[in-house]
Amino acid sequence: MEGTFAPNHTTVDGKLCISVNPLTHPQANNPKIIEQIVLVQNICGQSIRVRVCYAGSSDCIVVPLAGYQKLQRLLGIAAGSTNFQFEYRELY
Repeated sequence: MEGTFAPNHTTVDGKLCISVNPLTHPQANNPKIIEQIVLVQNICGQSIRVRVCYAGSSDCIVVPLAGYQKLQRLLGIAAGSTNFQFEYRELY
């Protein structure tokens, strides 16, 4: 992602409010098709919107999170690939 972004939200002790982790899951009807999922968690009390993209791509999703919320969202699907790279930015 290019451009200038505001700094990430942090807790009082300096930890990042947002964490994003990858998950993969084969589809039930065709296990060769892999769902590429991101688990997005907000450990702060304020609402934060997060934009998650495949690395180096404009193929993105926006995930709005309330305070202390954890959400699982589908980023995309791939044939047989359990590895994927992503990047994220907080939106203001």
